Amino acid sequence: MLAEGHRKAAEGIEKSISKLLPDLDSGAVRVIIESAWGAAFHWIAFGCETKHQQHKNDHARLGRFLRDLEAALWDTLDRDRQGGWYGGEPDPAEIQEPLACLEQIRLWATPLK
Repeated sequence: MLAEGHRKAAEGIEKSISKLLPDLDSGAVRVIIESAWGAAFHWIAFGCETKHQQHKNDHARLGRFLRDLEAALWDTLDRDRQGGWYGGEPDPAEIQEPLACLEQIRLWATPLK
């Protein structure tokens, strides 16, 4: 997928997240956390492609590539994703950190011109 495809995918996922935010049952919380992770993946791929002219198209290799770039936000988001997706019933408050990480990743990927 090219950079523009990653940008469009991230924006589409973020639009879906915004539709789920008013209804924060435990199922929606899980989907929001997972979607924040997915959108962040696409923003990171977009940013890596536009900033470094390279990226990895799977999350395992992307993680290794990002660790080389010291990506603490990705590690935090990945940890939150595992807890939200595989843990017990997530509390609505648990979406705050993943959404904050997603916002910071988007800002990194799309610097102001």
